[in-house]
Amino acid sequence: MDTVPSARRGLAMVAATLSALVIGTSLLIGLAGTAGAVVTGQGSSANVQDLTTATLTPAFGVIPLSADTCSDSVCIYVVGSGLNVSSWTTTVVLPSSMCSYAKFLENGVVIAESPQGCASAGDQLSTEWVNPGNFPNGTRLCNEWSGIAGEPCITVHS
Repeated sequence: MDTVPSARRGLAMVAATLSALVIGTSLLIGLAGTAGAVVTGQGSSANVQDLTTATLTPAFGVIPLSADTCSDSVCIYVVGSGLNVSSWTTTVVLPSSMCSYAKFLENGVVIAESPQGCASAGDQLSTEWVNPGNFPNGTRLCNEWSGIAGEPCITVHS
């Protein structure tokens, strides 16, 4: 097995995904499967240990079904199978030196918030929610960052 072409294909897939994320191209792909329980309800919050603030680092390998888009300098990237979301990431490019935190919204209601991150103008903050769970068909998932314009959204569907 020749590993060089495989590595090139992996790099090409990562480059294409990052390009789509940067330019805000929506790759809304249907997630086939059955509906499950809602992750959290109104007034509840996610387990904060599942949310982290860090610099975005791409992973190599097979890319599962996903959807991503950007609004202003805020981006959303969701990975899953069926109606189950296995990873929900949001990034922001800071307009000035500041601190900010991410808000995760389900149908317009904040269901989780990330820890606060601080950085310089032009730097990127990223936070990932690992295994947020199942969402009903048609659920609209959005992200906001405190003090920064933009609210990208994707719709989970079967």
